[in-house]
Amino acid sequence: MRKNTCMGIVFPNAHDELMGEMTEKRSMGSLPFCGRYRVIDFALSNLVNAGISKVGIISRSNYQSLMDHIGTGKAWDLDRKSGGLYFLSPYSNNEAKLFVGHIDALFGAMDFLKKSVEQYVVMCDADVITNIDLSKMIDRHIESGADITIAYNKGAMPANHHDVMNFNLDGDKITSIDFAAFNKADCNVSLDITILSRELLIDIVNEGHSHNYTSLTREILNPNIDKYDIRGYEITQYAVIMDSPETYVKATQDVVNNPEVRRQLFCKKHPVFTKTRDDMPTVYGLDSEVTNCIIADGCVIEGTVKNSVLFRGVKVGKGTVIKDSIIMQDAVIGDNVDLQCVTLDKKVKVNTGKTLRGTSTYPIYVRKNAIV
Repeated sequence: MRKNTCMGIVFPNAHDELMGEMTEKRSMGSLPFCGRYRVIDFALSNLVNAGISKVGIISRSNYQSLMDHIGTGKAWDLDRKSGGLYFLSPYSNNEAKLFVGHIDALFGAMDFLKKSVEQYVVMCDADVITNIDLSKMIDRHIESGADITIAYNKGAMPANHHDVMNFNLDGDKITSIDFAAFNKADCNVSLDITILSRELLIDIVNEGHSHNYTSLTREILNPNIDKYDIRGYEITQYAVIMDSPETYVKATQDVVNNPEVRRQLFCKKHPVFTKTRDDMPTVYGLDSEVTNCIIADGCVIEGTVKNSVLFRGVKVGKGTVIKDSIIMQDAVIGDNVDLQCVTLDKKVKVNTGKTLRGTSTYPIYVRKNAIV
């Protein structure tokens, strides 16, 4: 990829509504994942690892947590005088109305697009967990001469994400787009990573806005499938679209239990960057037992933890047993507690002797700052 030919745009509020209480007070992009990361870290790291040094984040709502996490973009080497990180206004016009859909969002960021000089734009929804070599996709787009290239992988259509596209392909050319492939087990599922020229994007957004369109895919690309040369780019690495709390739990368990998933998501060649927090090493009590877990720093564990993820600063009391669970940052769990298939959000306190048990298909979720 030629250096400085591409810029990135990330949508951190992509499909917040699918995660229920987990995104009630945060965006999809700021959802914690695997001990120390946020979901947006994967999109940002993919862009930065491809040599992209200018990224705009178009947030819609609940963006305070996201801004606290990303800050100046230093963790991703985006704190620059030239290029760097841009938080774009969550409002689409002077009437200060929240945008609806990608067309409205991009129209609100039109000044940013017009003032940029990069030839291509890479757009990503921050609801996908994957680690890919984005530079190869960009090179393929440029070499093919396509108008638009969209990343996809082969697999089952997400059960709750009705806006995800299924492609019908002739070679790598997309010949039709299906939005109603519910429960299909074998699809070419869009990962909502799209590459096109900046000038074409500006034209499409202006045209869509003039017709009061909101959806880029449903109202622009799908009706004009013969007008534009739209190509698919297959992603063969592990990728999961967050479409429910159950999907979030399953993705976490994939990382915990499958070494190949860990290798693909957290490889040295394409590191996943995140905000660092200096803390002491985790302390394990004399009677503690920890098996097949991801444990962040700053934890104090005096009980039993199996097949689980503990974020930074978690405290586990004596006699407590935690299995197949996700315990987010600074949660405090008392003595003789029994947790199974439970997700505790940040700073939850579970008092001594409590029992919470869900299942893999119906995990229990406890919201941030709750006391059980």
